Formats: sequence, C-alpha cells, structure tokens
Amino acid sequence: MSYVTSRLLGRFAPETAAGDARPDLAALIAEAPAIVWAAGPNGETEFVSERWREVTGTAPLGDWVEAIHKDDFDELVRDWRGCVASGEPFENEHRIRVRDGTWRRFLARARPSRDADGAIVRWVGTLIDIEDLVRDREAAGAQLAKLVEAQTVDLEVAERRFANEVEGRASDRRARRDDDALYAAYLDNTTDGVFVVSCTPGRPILVETVNRTMERALGISRLVMRSRKISDILPRETSERLEGAIEACAMSGESARYEQVTELDGEERVFEIALSPVSSSDGRTVRVVGSARDLTERRKSEQQLRQAQKMEAVGQLTGGVAHDFNNLLQVVKGNLELLASELAAVMTPSIERRLRDATAGADRGAKLTRQLLAFSRRQPLAPRPTDVGALVTSMADMLDRTLGETVEVEISRDAGGWTALVDPAQLENAVLNLAINGRDAMPDGGRLAIAVRHLPAGLSGSERIEIAVTDAGVGMSESVLARVFEPFYSTKPEGRGTGLGLPQVQGFIEQSHGEIEIQSAPGRGTTVRLSLPRSAAEAVVDPDTDGEADEPPRGAGERILLLEDDEAVRSSVADLLTALGYQVEPTATTRDATLLLEAGRAYDLLLSDVVMPGQPSPPDFARLARAKLPTLKVLFMSGYAENVIVHQGRVDADVHLIQKPYRSDQLARKLRQLLGEPAATEAAPSRPLEILLVEDEPLIAMSLVELLQSFGHKVTEARNGAKAKAAISDGAKFDLLLTDLGLPDIDGQALAEWARVARPSLPILFSTGRDDFEPPPTLLEGGPTAVIVKPFDAESLRAAISACA
Repeated sequence: MSYVTSRLLGRFAPETAAGDARPDLAALIAEAPAIVWAAGPNGETEFVSERWREVTGTAPLGDWVEAIHKDDFDELVRDWRGCVASGEPFENEHRIRVRDGTWRRFLARARPSRDADGAIVRWVGTLIDIEDLVRDREAAGAQLAKLVEAQTVDLEVAERRFANEVEGRASDRRARRDDDALYAAYLDNTTDGVFVVSCTPGRPILVETVNRTMERALGISRLVMRSRKISDILPRETSERLEGAIEACAMSGESARYEQVTELDGEERVFEIALSPVSSSDGRTVRVVGSARDLTERRKSEQQLRQAQKMEAVGQLTGGVAHDFNNLLQVVKGNLELLASELAAVMTPSIERRLRDATAGADRGAKLTRQLLAFSRRQPLAPRPTDVGALVTSMADMLDRTLGETVEVEISRDAGGWTALVDPAQLENAVLNLAINGRDAMPDGGRLAIAVRHLPAGLSGSERIEIAVTDAGVGMSESVLARVFEPFYSTKPEGRGTGLGLPQVQGFIEQSHGEIEIQSAPGRGTTVRLSLPRSAAEAVVDPDTDGEADEPPRGAGERILLLEDDEAVRSSVADLLTALGYQVEPTATTRDATLLLEAGRAYDLLLSDVVMPGQPSPPDFARLARAKLPTLKVLFMSGYAENVIVHQGRVDADVHLIQKPYRSDQLARKLRQLLGEPAATEAAPSRPLEILLVEDEPLIAMSLVELLQSFGHKVTEARNGAKAKAAISDGAKFDLLLTDLGLPDIDGQALAEWARVARPSLPILFSTGRDDFEPPPTLLEGGPTAVIVKPFDAESLRAAISACA
C-alpha cells in the first residue's frame, strides 16, 4: 500500500486490529480501472490514486496541469470552481495526455461529502477513461444516449442514498461514512458490473457485494445476493466457469480476464470478465474483485459491419461477373437461335433436343445472374405505378400450371386498385418464387393462400400494400428461419434449388423500398409477407406484355447503328438484326461511331452496349447522336449497368434498356416498340466504294482484295508508295485509301500525308501490326482517318471502312 493511500485511508477509516487501514479497500482502489481522487471542501486536491501514474506516467500529486489538454483546461477549471462554490455535483469531460503521448478523453465526476449539519467536508471523485465509449457514442449515438441516461439515474440513486446515510449517521461513525462514500462513488460511477466475492480456502465462494449495474443486469437486489453462492445467482455453465476462474485467480495471485456468453432475460449476451485478487496482511488472497463489461452491442455492431462488407464485396463481384457472363450468354443464345433457324429444314428430334437443352442451360445461367444481382440489390429495375392486386390476380392461371394439381391456390384481394411504384415483372417473379417455395414445403399437396391487403398508415406514416403468401407445409425451425436470407443456403435436396430464391426476393423488395417478413414454425406452415409503399399515381399497363405469343415483328430495312466492343457479341447481334430484316452498321468503339456520324451517315436507331472502354461513353455518345439526328431512337443493352444508366437500382428516366442475354423475339418487339410500325419502303442499300489498296505482301494483298470485293467494293492495287502516287495522280476517283504502314519505298504515313495534299479530304484507313500507332493531328484534321490493327477479321474491316469512308 502506498504512503498516500495509507494516509488517506487513515483519515477516512479506523484502523484494523493489525494496525492497517482497510486492505480490501486499498486493493480495490489500486486495482480499479478508474482513477480515484479526493479534494478538500475548498477544492484543493488531497488524494489521487496510483492509477494516475500508470495512465499518465507522472506523479499522482504532481503538476497535473501539464497533462490536461489546453483546449479543455479553462472549461475544466470553470466547472470545478462553480461546483465547489455551489456544492452541486461535479462532472466534466476533458482530454488527458497518457503515457504514450496520445490524448484520451476522461470523465471526471465528484460528489460532496457532508457532515450532519450539511457542510461539505470533502469531495470524492473518479476519473474514468471514456475514449472508447466516446468513439462508440459517435458511431452509435442512440445507444450511448441510453447508457448516459441509465448512468444519470444511477448517480441520482447513489446521491439520494448517500444523503440518507449522512442524515442517519452519528458523529462517532463519520470516518466510516466517508470510507463508504469513497467505496460507493467508485462502484456507482462505472458502467461495468462490479462484484466482490470472498474466497477463503476450504469455504464456498460467496458474494459480498455488487454494484447497481450488476443489480440491473441480473434483476436481483444486492441485499438478496449478499452471502449467496454464485451458483444460486447465475446459470450453471456460467457459474461453474466463473467459480473456476476465481479459484485460479486466488491460488495464483494474478489477475485474469476472459469472455463469457450467457443468457439473460431470454437473450444471449457477451461479457468481458476481469478478476483481481485482494490479499490480506499475511499475503493470502481472501477476496477477488471482479468486473463484467457488456460487449453485446459492440459484437452486434461488428457483425453488422462484417455483413455489410460482405454484401458490398458480393455486389461488386456480382456486377463484374454479370457484365462478362451475360455477354457470353448473349453470344450463346443468339447463335443458338440463328442455328435453329438455319437447321429448320433438316431438323431432327436429336438436333432439336440438343438445341433445346443448350438454350435451357443458357436461360438457367441468365436466371442465376439475375438472382445474384437481385440479392446484392444491383439488378436494374424499371418501376412504374402497378395495380398490385390486379397483377397478383392475373397470375392465377400461371400459378395453377406451375404448381400442379396437388396444390390448391386461393387468391384474395381488397377492393380498390391501390398502386405501388414497382417493377411489375420482378414483382411477379417474386410472388412466383414464394409460391414455388410453398409448393415444395407441401410434398403431399395442400392449400396455398395469396392475399393482397391494403394497410393503413402506421408508424411509417404511409399506407402500404401487403402480399401475404401462406402455405400449410412443414414449416421451419428457429435455426432455419434465422438463415433463410443467406445466399446459397437451402433446405431442399441437392439439385432442387440454388438457395437464392428468398435472398433474391428480399433484395428486390428492399430495393423497391419495401419490407419482407417471415413467420413459420415446425408443422404449422409458413407465411411470407411483402409490403410496398402505396403510390398516388394511376396504374400503367405494361406495353411489353401485349402480343408476346404472336410472331416476332420484323424490320423493313431500317438502318441500325450497332455499338458493341465485344467481338463475339457484336457479330451475334448483327446477325440477329440482319435476320430480323434490318440493315446493320456494326462498330466496336464510340470513336468509330462518331466518325460515321461526322461523315453524314443517317440511322433510325442506335443499339448500344452500356459499359464500354474509351471516350465518349455510350450514354454520352447517344446524346451527341441525338443532337445530330433528332429522330434517332436509342436502345441500350447490358448485362450490368449500375451507375451508368441505372442508379439506386432503377433505370434512369427516358432510357430504354434490354437486358442481356435476350431472345431474338424480345429484341424484335423492343425495336418495333421504339421504331413504330415498319415503313412501306425499304432503305436504299449503301453504294460500292472505289478503294486504293497499298500492300506489299502478296498473300495479304490477295486476301484483302477478295474480302473487299465480297463486300461489293471495287479495288485498285498498288504494291508500293510510288505506284499509289501514280494511281492518284492519274486522276482516278478513289473513295478510300487503305494502306499498310511498312512499305518498301516510303513510309505509309508519309504516303497518307502526300495523298491528303493531292486529294484533300480523301478518307484514309491504315492497316498495321502496330497496336500503338496513332495518326498525327494533321491527318485527323484533314479528313476521315482510322486505324485497323492486324490481324483483323472481316467484321472489323467492314466496320473500319464504314467508320472511315
């Protein structure tokens, strides 16, 4: 025991028989996580516990002013002087420089100790490190407010108790009263549960006292707990572990710390238990002082943060996978449809089955991608005012066919056409998902009830529309119910489900500003409730649903500018458009497409991918194209368009989008929806070009000549720069100069610069194996100029010629 502590205790309490002052209290002060201090009636500091030295690295009664942050010092002094003058309890938060030189926030509190006449004889207080609590408070203000409120109540209770004790004590017990005040001030100024137990060898461990926090946590008065066994107060598993830790602490004489999960009031809570031994004058441990810090809310916050981080990671991964995977599926589905059309005349049952199975596999892949996007709240939605009751009622026939004869479907709805701002196709898919889950929960069949109800304004302040899907199936246990929204978790047999059905529904509903709730119990069936905010707008009928069973509408030669950077997708979509009766100009970059517009090309519709490298971006290019061609229609296609034309999960206003992978009939209807009825006459085909080809490699030249002629163009060959100059100088009218860079007598760039002088505005297309070649600004400014990198395919060459000439 330090000299200062001994001196203070000597003034507060009578000595024990051994001549020492309250060893248990001295140990409690020394081991306490808070700094205990006392001051005289006029505010002068008389005592500071050794904990000050451990925290700041300076003497307890040294120059404490240096340890206080300068920005907090004036307020601290002002508050303290005011309380000393008024006798009101003192409380102040300020920063203290700790041993490692950093600043931490401490809570200083003090209560006046009065004599029988009400005069202040001493101030007793604590300094508690609240840096972590302040950070928690900034992160969770509401929770901290509750803790502060509870602390305030505790302090008021402690103050009333202390005042009652002062009034009832005689002058001959004044020293003992001050001792109790110091003891109570520490216990009731901490947010941790504190307890003291006796652990005499050969005797059971008994509770001596607990603080108010422990009383509230256990719901048992401290008077009841005194002299009781721990096993009489705590659950068996918790008490056995605590008793074992106390015995080990008493035997070793060393502090201990561990985490304990226990159930209180039907809820699992996590506590950090800290134990410190208290020795008698002969060195034997006779008591153990413990504290229990509730970590439950902190652990929940950490779990929520981990879940949010996982959701963000899954969302980012899903977005990247969706874009590339849907491009691949578009290639597969488009070519399968074209193959089925080409093989129609020689179709056999075996070929038809293989095509059907391949198409079904592509459809399943597309569905999986949509489910992942829905789960991560990143699927593009096209919400519009929808009569929810009418939509669910219209699903009756489809549900009967899908669920089978063993399931009796009953649909009911409230009168009145309440609408919600929601994507009707996705809502229909969500209800179908829940209905299939209900069917699978009733293997022997049963009744499935779907009810659409109108809910009045409640705590949310708005009217809501509820869809309740109830089955009479096997139900779910609490453990299963707790995991139903986890991705890929399923109770169905392998091969019967992906585990993404309910997560997909949850993602869609929450993305639509709605809520989902599940009620279930083993043997009592399951009810899933979806609720959506009511909209004041009138219902809008879906134009895409009309006539889907009819033959897909064909084009009448309308010109479509196709913008897609993926070569396989571009080729597949171009073939689909051609098969549907449209003229297609495929381009790989927005730069090539811009050159086509600058050359005066006219188009009826722009069909563009959303996510592409380079500038301008496809949406920006679409705006530029609409400025040049005011009647141009624009249709975007994408497997993932987050933050481009889809924001907060909703497709931007006035934007038309078709999601990859799509079928040819879906594309056909979307095109006719934008273009309207086909015109009576077809557009005139593009004219053939006169092309001067400059290439010194005979095999390459021969291949290019055949390719260009297959496009319908006329070709003049020149094997070097001199022959090319002669052909131009002879007055031949060329529409395009297609030249290699590496010529035997002159550089291809030099030839192009000469040609621009001799034939201003002549379009020039460079053919080169260098992927880093960029035409000089003088050529770009003088007329259409483009570059195609070897090796290239026919489609790339066709697009480059169209962009340049």
